[in-house]
This record gives sequence, C-alpha cells and structure tokens, in this order.
Amino acid sequence: MNKTPSAIQLTDFWSSAFEGIILTDETGRILSLNRIARGFFAETATDDLIGSSVTDFIFSSDLEKCFINKQNMRNVSLSIGTNQLLANVRFMDDDSTLLVMKNVTQLHQLTFQLNQLKKQFRLFDTILDHIDEGICVIDNEKKVVFYNRKLGELETLEPNSVRGQYYLDVFKEADEHSDPLLNSLLTERMLTNRETFFSNQGKEYSVVIKSKPIHLGKEKIGALAIVRDLSEIKKLTSTIQNLQVTEKKPSVPQKKKQNNTRFTFKDIIFGSSHMRQTINKAIRASRSSSNILVYGETGTGKELIVQSIHNESPRKNAPFFAHNCAAIPENLLESILFGTVSGTFTGAVDRPGLFEQANGGTILLDEINSMGISLQAKLLRAIQEKKIMRLGSTKEKSVDVRVIATMNETPEEAIKNKHLREDLFYRLGVVTIHVPPLRKRKEDISLLTEHFIRKHARLLDIEVEGLTEEAKDVLLGFHYPGNVRQLEHIIEGALNLMIDESIVTTEYLPAAIKFDTPEETPFSAAEEMEPTFSDTLPAQVEKLERKLIIKALQETDYHITNAAEKLGISRQNLNYKIKKLSIPIHK
Repeated sequence: MNKTPSAIQLTDFWSSAFEGIILTDETGRILSLNRIARGFFAETATDDLIGSSVTDFIFSSDLEKCFINKQNMRNVSLSIGTNQLLANVRFMDDDSTLLVMKNVTQLHQLTFQLNQLKKQFRLFDTILDHIDEGICVIDNEKKVVFYNRKLGELETLEPNSVRGQYYLDVFKEADEHSDPLLNSLLTERMLTNRETFFSNQGKEYSVVIKSKPIHLGKEKIGALAIVRDLSEIKKLTSTIQNLQVTEKKPSVPQKKKQNNTRFTFKDIIFGSSHMRQTINKAIRASRSSSNILVYGETGTGKELIVQSIHNESPRKNAPFFAHNCAAIPENLLESILFGTVSGTFTGAVDRPGLFEQANGGTILLDEINSMGISLQAKLLRAIQEKKIMRLGSTKEKSVDVRVIATMNETPEEAIKNKHLREDLFYRLGVVTIHVPPLRKRKEDISLLTEHFIRKHARLLDIEVEGLTEEAKDVLLGFHYPGNVRQLEHIIEGALNLMIDESIVTTEYLPAAIKFDTPEETPFSAAEEMEPTFSDTLPAQVEKLERKLIIKALQETDYHITNAAEKLGISRQNLNYKIKKLSIPIHK
C-alpha cells in the first residue's frame, strides 16, 4: 500500500514523539497508542488496552468529565502508577479523541527538592542573621552574596539593600589593598585585623575582622569576612576593672572585714541537726588549705559558709575574693581570673587577675557549673600546677590560693549534664559540703524568722513584737523553693506593709504561701490514689493530703500531737491544715 508523504510523516511523529499519545473514540475506548504511552502501562498488555475505556486504566475525575461533556481541556493532572502526567484532551471532527500526555514526574521531584533547598537557605539565613558577629560574603565578581543583620547594625545599612549589589558600589572608598575582604579575594590568604577603626555615617566602631577566601573543592568561588564588635566588650571590661579598683580602695567606710568578708560561723543561725552536721563539717574543713566544693539549692546560704570557712582558717588574715561565674562572658571571666598584659586585646593593660590578687588567701568561684568547659580545663591546670599565665603572656607565675567553689546542683547531676568536668570535680571536691534546703530543716524557720524580724524592723525603724500563731503555722507549712533567702524576703515584704501594727498576721504574708501544698508525698500513698485528670494538680494533691491526715488521725485515735509526729509536721501546722481542709476531729 502506497503512503502519501503526509501519512509517512504522521506515522514517524506518532512513533518518535516525546509525549505519550492515545487515540480513543468519543466515549473513551482506546483505539491506538504510541510507544511512549505504552510505556506508561508497562505492566498491562497492549491487547488488553485496545478496546478498553481509557478511564479504566487512568483514574481521574477530570478526565471522566471531559468525555461526559465532550469538552477539550488542557493540563489535566493524571497519575498512572508512579508517573505524574499532564494531559491535553482534544475531541476531533471525526468523533475520535486525542490524549497527549507529558510525564512531569521528574519535574515534580525537582520542584520538591528545589523548595526544600529554598527552605534550607532561608533557615541558614535566619541563623546567620541572629549571631553576634557580622558576616559578609562576596563572589569572584565582587558581588555581595550574603550580608547579615549584625553587620548592617554596625555599618548602619539595610542588609536587603546590600545583598546582590557590587561591593565597590556600596563601599565606594574600599580598595583591594586596604579592605580585608577584597584583599583575601585577591591574594587567596586568610587575614586577621586585630583592630580596625572605621566610620559609616559618622559612627565609629572598634572591630576585629577575619577574612578568608572560599573554595568549592579546588575552585575559588569568593571570600568571607567575619566582623566582631569590640565596643561592648571594652565597656564591660573597663566597668569590671574599675569596680575591682573601687573595691580595693573604698571611698567610704565599709562593714566588710579587711579581707573582703562579712560572715563567720557565729553569724549562721540554725538549730536543726541537719544544719549542725553541715556546720561541724565546715569547721573541720577550715583547718586545712584543701580545696572545697559546697553545693545546695539557691538561697540556702552557701556563701555564708564559704566566708566562715575562710575566717576560721589559717588564711583568715589573707585576701578573700568571690566571683560569680555566671555573671559575665567566658572570655572576660578568663581575663578576670588570670589577668592580662598590655595589647592582648583592645583596652587591655597590665593587670593581675583574681588568682594573683588572692595569693595566700581564698577564691570563691560561685556557680562554677555555669563556667564553660574549655575554661574549666584552664582552671584545672591552674589548681593542679599552682601556676597561672596572664592572657597574652608567655610567663608563668606561681600562686598559693585555696579555691572554694559553689554550685546549685549536686556533683553527680553537674557531671552528668556536662556542667562540670569530672577531673575538675576531683580537684575541687577534696571536701564536699552539702547545705540542706530549708524544707529539710524546718526547726530553723522560727529562729530565722525572729532574726529577720529584728533585722528589718531595725532597718525600717518600726517595732514588731512577733507573729500570730496562724502566721507561724503558714510559715512552717511552706516548702520554700527559694530557701532562707525567700524566707527573708517574705518577712521583709510583710514588715513593709505594716503601719501601726506590732504583730505580723497572715494578712501581710504573700497569698501564694497561704495555699501551699506539701512538697513531698509518700510514694506508697501516691500509688494508692487513683489519678483522675478531671481535676487540677493542686486539687488532686489536696485530696491526697486530706486522705493522709484523716488516716493519721484514725491511727492515733485522733491524738493531735501523735498524728502530727506521724505526719512529720508540727502540731500547729497540723491544726492549721485540719481547719483549712475542714477535717472533722471527732471519732
């Protein structure tokens, strides 16, 4: 059979087209399909396809509507197996229908991957915008690829107005020899300018700039500059150094002793056996020069014990210095501890650190678990070798210092949480002293309360005789998460509210402590109570408290003193709770 040229061309197109083509009748029965289209139905034989409805193999509501309405449509979304397709449907004049399908599976995958990469880039941009160093990146054509928020603050420029611009269009006075970033791009060397002063729109800064070329494999693709602002660090360093000088030479008489301490063991108020054991251990430890680790919750009075140890020790006439390790950044803490030499950083002068100033005496490192692990390693060496080296110096100096450290978590917790190096603990914890929380030594509450009333009544110039029984019961029943410090604040706050009264009543106590619940629940009793999540936690604790009190009363034949002893609370506290919880006290 002879074929016309147009028919030959049509057959060639049918076979070699990149799109899948299906020819159907007007109802959707398949008449023919080309090679690409057959590939979409790889698991179905061609004989099974011919004569079958195309909608039996391609599930698409849009395609079904096309055949029902005899309506041409473009970009109909289809799925065949794992293939994602876009189809154009055209109804021909000879009652046949042509489906031309393009496989967009790979395009969808690439689009998804592109969107994921865009999300990653936005995440990285956000992270770099929130760090404290300024960052600028340029490509080989000196076009700004990245410019973060911090650098914009330093140079008073809007980051979005700089990104995408040519570097020399933004910084017109820059040249390849004086500008660190351009110099690194040109020479392919890492450069560090220890101190650079530059001014933009009249504002001057002191910065350190580190610049380096960026390579992708062996190919150089640009350069990076990291800018650190030294202005705030200089101010903070100067403030701390001036404060240290002021402490050395006070302009007015101070209540501190000559060795910078105020407390001895005689100043510590206690009556409990727990605290007596702690004080006795501290007194024994005072006799030597061994390092000590004191730990306990916030507000328990750790520094009082440390100062008392120093004042009871052979070093009592030598200097005592205390420093909070959580108060300042690690790089400044290192200079404060070990000292500096002139030129170490901007504003640095020859200045001894605390170790040199405390030579022969004692250093208290408060909250040592807040000190960075890298600085802990340097501290370990100073304690071990009894030698220190000032920042920027190459000479070691011998020091004789007793180190006493405090922290608000147990050594086991601090080591486990990587807040304290284990080897540093062994050096510091020659003697470990635990200061018990106030809730474990409730016998001390009444003594401390009387002391704080006398102290703050004198400061406020008022006369206070004491507390009502109900107020005493409330104070004894509270669990004091802030310990002795919190108790003092409660008393001070109450006395501030009094005018002509001479007795502290519950009216002047904080509302939070009046409705406090016990801090501890017997494990067996907690297991026995079936938890219901219809009530709040305080409500459920109150139910358990009521149940335990009733049980104690029943087991002691409603003898209040015996029941209180069984529950581990005072008689007054039990009476208060019976009244608060409306518990009947008859058999």
